[in-house]
Amino acid sequence: MLSHIAPPRRFAAHAGWAPALLPAALTLYLAFHSGGFFPAATSLAAAELAIAVAGVLVLARRPLEPPGVALVAAVAALAALAAWTLLSGSWSGSMARALPEYARALLYALALVLSGLLPFDAGRIRWMLYGLAAAIVAICTLALVARLLPHAIHDPALAEQSRLGYPLTYWNALGLMAGIGIVLCGHLACSARDAPAARVLGAASVPLLTLTLYYTLSRGSSWAAVAAVAVYLVVGRPRALLSGALATAPATLIVLAVANPTDALTGGNPFGPQAVAAGRHVAIALVACVAGAGLLRWLLLPLDRRFASFRLPAGARRPVMATAAVAALAFAVVAGAVLNVPGVVDAKYRQLTAQNDAQPGGGGSRLFSADTNGRRAHWDVALAEFRHDRLHGGGAGTYALSWEKERPNTVSVQDAHSLYLETLGELGLVGFVLLIAALVLMLGAFAYRARGPDRATFAALLAAGVGWALANAVDWHWEMPATTVWLFAFGGAALARSPRARGGLRSAGWGIAVRVTGVAVCVALAVTPARVAIAAGRYEDALDNFRNGRCGQAISDARSALSVEGQKAGPYALIAFCDMREGRFGAALDAARSAHARDPRNWETYYDLAAARAARGLDPRASAGAAASLNPNDPLASRAPAAFGGRGRREWIDAGRRAMLPPPSPDQP
Repeated sequence: MLSHIAPPRRFAAHAGWAPALLPAALTLYLAFHSGGFFPAATSLAAAELAIAVAGVLVLARRPLEPPGVALVAAVAALAALAAWTLLSGSWSGSMARALPEYARALLYALALVLSGLLPFDAGRIRWMLYGLAAAIVAICTLALVARLLPHAIHDPALAEQSRLGYPLTYWNALGLMAGIGIVLCGHLACSARDAPAARVLGAASVPLLTLTLYYTLSRGSSWAAVAAVAVYLVVGRPRALLSGALATAPATLIVLAVANPTDALTGGNPFGPQAVAAGRHVAIALVACVAGAGLLRWLLLPLDRRFASFRLPAGARRPVMATAAVAALAFAVVAGAVLNVPGVVDAKYRQLTAQNDAQPGGGGSRLFSADTNGRRAHWDVALAEFRHDRLHGGGAGTYALSWEKERPNTVSVQDAHSLYLETLGELGLVGFVLLIAALVLMLGAFAYRARGPDRATFAALLAAGVGWALANAVDWHWEMPATTVWLFAFGGAALARSPRARGGLRSAGWGIAVRVTGVAVCVALAVTPARVAIAAGRYEDALDNFRNGRCGQAISDARSALSVEGQKAGPYALIAFCDMREGRFGAALDAARSAHARDPRNWETYYDLAAARAARGLDPRASAGAAASLNPNDPLASRAPAAFGGRGRREWIDAGRRAMLPPPSPDQP
């Protein structure tokens, strides 16, 4: 029977081991596409993963063998979160904002499914870890080269940024990625079981990753990395910790001492003479420290066998562990008293809860600041949206609209700088519970697996996951898939059942039905993100032509985008802008109405509608007043009622035809 025909061994092997490259490949791809923040790259990755899942279903010897309850629960939670995200477009009135958020959630769900479909294999997970660590090191190496030797990789954006963010374009995201890399490479450096080459390369990478994190000046990512390392040491208890620490700690401290202060490389133009000279000096020190850490770890390899074979006598384990715990507690108490930790904590708490939301200082000193940098206002807006509708929130992708309406200043913000509060505000209790359920199940799987001979490997994954979860409490890394997709890929692998626990579907007809149904579902799931990706790409082309003054081609590209995905508001806004510029006021009004229908809570669509109505001699005052109420701190929006406040048709026409419209932007859905 067809279901008993096994795929060729070569393809079966690839179906089993190819996912080991999944986290690394996705991380590399998304990192060089702005971290995956914009919908084109994320949606394309989601569509490709859907096809990859279909491929696994086709190649699998026994498709959809009975999965574990925990995996089913995690997949169900993420799938429900994706569906809830898409459904939220119905109550927010803007499917254009919900679709990219849905594609992102679908990407994470498919990464979980793809890894979870395969039987649990600790060896494969170890290779997944190797691949992800290598990808992170490659990204951070390129980031440092771009900053320390800027003429080697010329990126004009570097001249505009003081903190290191290349290539993800966001310094906090790069900081989190470096922090995850520190945990993974630190684990390899402290391992007594992994390949010697992995231990040496892991140790050599730690100074490089730490310097990358330092130059991002990211407080959230830095403290999340510290917490993650602590979790790893407590849970993993790596046997070669002494070898790893001796190899990495001195080199890391030396390179940080050379790099401090950061002002020369984070305080101005990185292409200036002072910055170039400082960059070369730090680069030389970094190469020496990387080589030194690797060499020292290689020299310490003979000790690893002794560490691995060392065992405490059975009767001495509890007394030794109790003594060590008491000694550690006593050391912490004494150190806390000497360093006045209670006083420092009290001062930092006062700084954190201060009402002024002060901006932290520049340079390395900002890493020790507890100022919220305006985040308290962001969190207050998200909580206000949640209180307005506790069940399902304001709708996916609508936080930016809530911020524009409620913000206490003129700062432009797209996200709430907290995954959990933004989820409450946009998706309510339902979305929040689904999100937390998926995360708890994945972290719980890492903790459950952190025992026996693979304890340290899964402790590293647990620590990295905890660091990610902590960093997301104060930032929007969820919307940077380059820092996030790995968690779901590893989560699926950890939640998968072992081969001994899997039964399989033995009926030939049932096997064929499962393959066909599964492939059909995957293809259907791939359609929506593929359309979003194609439309986003064409809209980007339209924006490029618009910026270069080619309105005719911009309109053509915008219409092409709408032919693929008609829910987008941005292309209609662009068409309205160009039609207004060219004097086609009737066509501009039609396009403005279409844009407003797809994004009805956006002040810009109201403003465009007011201008287009006025240019046609129609009363614009209601639309102008709505624009002002939705963004009262924006100069253009706040002046709209006065600008379009004429009482007669002639005054409206004059105001509409000389109005300055907000130009279309890639942020508009």
